[in-house]
Amino acid sequence: MPAPRPKIFYGWFVLAASVVIELFGLGFGVFAITTVYPYIIDTFPQWSRTTVFLPTSIIIATVGAMGPLTGILIDRYPIRYVFVAGIIVQSVALYMFSKVQTPAQYLTVSLFIGLGMSSVTILPNQVLVSRWFHERVGLVNGIVLAATALGAAIAPPLITRGIEASNWRTAFTWMGVIAFGPPMLVVLALIRDRPESMGLKAYGAERAAAAARDADWTLPQAMRSSTFWFFGAAVFFGGMPCYSYNKHILVYLKELGYAPVQAADYKGFFFLVSACARVSFGWLCDRFDRRTMVLIHLVLIASGYPLLLVVPTHRELLVPCLFIVGVGYGGLLPSMAIMSVGYFGRTHLGKILGVYKIAYDTAAATAPLFTAYLFDLYGSYAVPDAWNTLFAWIGVSLVFFGLGRDVAPRATGAVDMPPSLLSPDP
Repeated sequence: MPAPRPKIFYGWFVLAASVVIELFGLGFGVFAITTVYPYIIDTFPQWSRTTVFLPTSIIIATVGAMGPLTGILIDRYPIRYVFVAGIIVQSVALYMFSKVQTPAQYLTVSLFIGLGMSSVTILPNQVLVSRWFHERVGLVNGIVLAATALGAAIAPPLITRGIEASNWRTAFTWMGVIAFGPPMLVVLALIRDRPESMGLKAYGAERAAAAARDADWTLPQAMRSSTFWFFGAAVFFGGMPCYSYNKHILVYLKELGYAPVQAADYKGFFFLVSACARVSFGWLCDRFDRRTMVLIHLVLIASGYPLLLVVPTHRELLVPCLFIVGVGYGGLLPSMAIMSVGYFGRTHLGKILGVYKIAYDTAAATAPLFTAYLFDLYGSYAVPDAWNTLFAWIGVSLVFFGLGRDVAPRATGAVDMPPSLLSPDP
């Protein structure tokens, strides 16, 4: 009698659902807003560049400020409730964005987009997949975050073509529908909080438990470690150039004379590179020293960013610039969960990541506004490009000199087992 075929581990379905939520939640959320900036400038020529770019800062600052609360909620309550609330709020806010007429409306709707995004974006999804996978932590986090970049790669070309075919208000009416349908479907059909609720064990639970016994840290314990603060600072300074880059690139290319669709395609290329880099970063972190991987990606950001200074006179450097910074940016976001699990464990991961998200989202909120302010002040992107290059090298220095001093990396997620779609349970 043939042996029964092993079941596919349900965690892979949860991972697939997280990919859909990330792709539509963040990729079709904040990156949809940045795509419309050139059209907002044309529609409201009396608005300053700072006003035009302020929604990005509001959205990301709101997500960052909500991070600790979101972390507490997902540690205490079913994560499906958090997802459902976030999807509804974000979808309605995206629809309302299509109706704005004044700066006050423009900024208020941005606040509600941020509130919705805080419940459907990176933090809850990283915590969710970390509950289901105690091995291959780097790979699964890389896949989830690659979905974010993939959404960001798809959204600008798609939305720009929709706007060119109709107008930006009509496009955002449809964006509200798109941001609601697929994410809500997978949340209701597939999301389950923990493997124990289905009588399962997390992928690699036994081996990870043996490697990590007595190694989980509480948030106060982690905050007493200098490594916690050095890495948080590196996340901030590394995030500054990344979020200045990806939020201003469409306007920057338009001012260099690129057509809207062509500029959107270049931005899509940047995020496609980032998506691939996020998967490869996670895979590499499961096999090699994580600190070294983070350092390499920050060096790429710091090395690639100055190319923007010469792109106006050497157009052939645009694609290499997009590629180098895209690879570096691809590794920064997944590094938070991967390094947090490696250094501090997963028992209090929601709270720890919630604090790290404050640093990351502060950079993400500050960078576009900082760059827009300097542009208004100096009339070009040269000065903000120089500042953002400096920020990237500060991030490199913080990782090089500050990490690995007083907290030894844990073995969780680093067990060299071949990836499999099959359940780890016999």
